[in-house]
Amino acid sequence: MDSIQEAWNADYARRGRRWARDSSGLPAFLPHERVLEAGCGDGKTLRALTGSRKSLIKGVSESPEIVALDFSRAAIRLSAPEFSRSPRVHLLCADAARMPFHDASFDAVLLLHVLGHAALVSRSKICSEVQRVIRPGGSAILRVFSTGDFRFGKGEEIEDQTFLRGDGTFTHYFSSAEIPDLFPFLSLVSMDTISWTLRVRGRDLQREEIHAVFRAE
Repeated sequence: MDSIQEAWNADYARRGRRWARDSSGLPAFLPHERVLEAGCGDGKTLRALTGSRKSLIKGVSESPEIVALDFSRAAIRLSAPEFSRSPRVHLLCADAARMPFHDASFDAVLLLHVLGHAALVSRSKICSEVQRVIRPGGSAILRVFSTGDFRFGKGEEIEDQTFLRGDGTFTHYFSSAEIPDLFPFLSLVSMDTISWTLRVRGRDLQREEIHAVFRAE
């Protein structure tokens, strides 16, 4: 196990569910579709995709088949009590840079704040794997933190725009110019910058993400 896996395992084991931000705004997938969440973390997005959220299409309430992957065993353990008994959710401890799936296996791949926690070489491998496992007509849904986020520049810069935190984890903050080149074999459908204010100890701090959707032709 490498140092970044150890850092995430230790963080999840110590702090439990790490992220509280809502995962709304995702597409309404159909029951016959197969969806991969690469980097599922503590399972907050799974709650948005399954029984906690009805399909937006009238008369359909069943969730899609979901494969949720994370390289942190501690993260998978946090998700297991809620989702391991669901016939529509499959939890898997594996590396998104080496996905154990056949080509063209999924109708959609979700990459929600996973690319930013991968170093440059690993980001490239993850993106290649995403392109490999998406079916023609399928989509890749990306969310990453941008250079406009208040945390940008904090910590030791270990790669360009990538900063190491005190807990051993790191984040790469993306510029909008980086996004179109991540998936050279997919078409960029949309890209938006999403900003909001987080109030901490009487201070207003700007959070900022980039949301993008790519399509396999």
